[in-house]
Amino acid sequence: MFTTCTLRTGAILGVLVLLAVGCNFPQGGTPTVSGPALVLTYAVQTVQARLTLAPTGLLGTFTPGPPGLTSTPPVTTPDAPGTGSPSPGATQTQAFCDRGGFEKDLTIPDGTVLKPGEPFTKTWQLRNTGTCAWNSGYSVVFLEGDSLGGPPSAPLTGGTVPPGETVDVSVNLQAPQEPGTYQGYWMLRNPAGQVFGLGSLADKNFWVKIQVGASSPIAYDFNNQGKAATWVSSGGAAADTNLAFGGPDDDPNGVAKLKDDFILENGRRSGVALVTGPRHAAEGRITGVFPQFTIQDGDRFKAKLGFLENCGNGQVVFQFGIKEGEGVQILAEWKKSCDGTLLLPEIDLSGYQGRAVQFVLVVLADGSPEDDLVVWGSARIERSD
Repeated sequence: MFTTCTLRTGAILGVLVLLAVGCNFPQGGTPTVSGPALVLTYAVQTVQARLTLAPTGLLGTFTPGPPGLTSTPPVTTPDAPGTGSPSPGATQTQAFCDRGGFEKDLTIPDGTVLKPGEPFTKTWQLRNTGTCAWNSGYSVVFLEGDSLGGPPSAPLTGGTVPPGETVDVSVNLQAPQEPGTYQGYWMLRNPAGQVFGLGSLADKNFWVKIQVGASSPIAYDFNNQGKAATWVSSGGAAADTNLAFGGPDDDPNGVAKLKDDFILENGRRSGVALVTGPRHAAEGRITGVFPQFTIQDGDRFKAKLGFLENCGNGQVVFQFGIKEGEGVQILAEWKKSCDGTLLLPEIDLSGYQGRAVQFVLVVLADGSPEDDLVVWGSARIERSD
């Protein structure tokens, strides 16, 4: 019988196991297992164990990699330090140590109108949606836009804000002297100096947005009248054409539109403003003729003139004039290049008191028109008492 077992050593494992059992286990009694038979016994037990685990779903699988590689269990690394599960209401499956959520504006809602130079306190209510408590080492930090005279950073809290709780965050600011729309963006910073924000990925900012009114009442707002104006594109070999208000920024025939939330050449963010661009042609220009207005004593034209960001080699001539009947009189012009600054013109119109006129805004390309997208920021007629 032992000879038969020896001749079958090249057969499959199942047959060897059965032969080993037959050769080494006598009928009756408790077998004494040693040597090669012991190895085969372990093999039997391993096969039986795998057959038992397979139907239960507890048996894992292994796919061997290339030769020389060692299988290592994968390591899961969170996106932010800390442990624990997401706070209540979070839809993100990953846990973030530092993350916030916006609840509401407690003071100065978006679009609040303030006087030039008026100090104010902006307060947001934020919720800790991360897994780490906020303490006095956390701060609110200015990110970009209009700083409004605020500090680079301010304490987030003087105590502790556990995950899931809210905190009221305040910064002391001041309205600029010039009328217009201003917006500043803020985020949060932890004690390690890492900046984080709001939303499921902790990457969203929050902001303050105000409207600064004129020191004198506004008698005429060019933003409000822009759509009612007649816009004419001219220059080059093509004939003059009426231009639809509100087209794309890159229209080669010229641009006349209201644009919101964009960056100016000085790096500041603008609110709604009148944006124009001349025709892409030699001596290209864009002209807007506005609805009629009767000038009164104390009326003054004011604006902030400049380019949008990425203005490259932009260079234009701004013109402001009046039209009576068929005649147009240019009252002032300003040559402007892309230099990171804005012009702040002011023209006294008192000499035209009682005259019904149409205001005329013109932008001429001074050289190549490729980068000549410009803004008539806060263009208005102010009326002093």
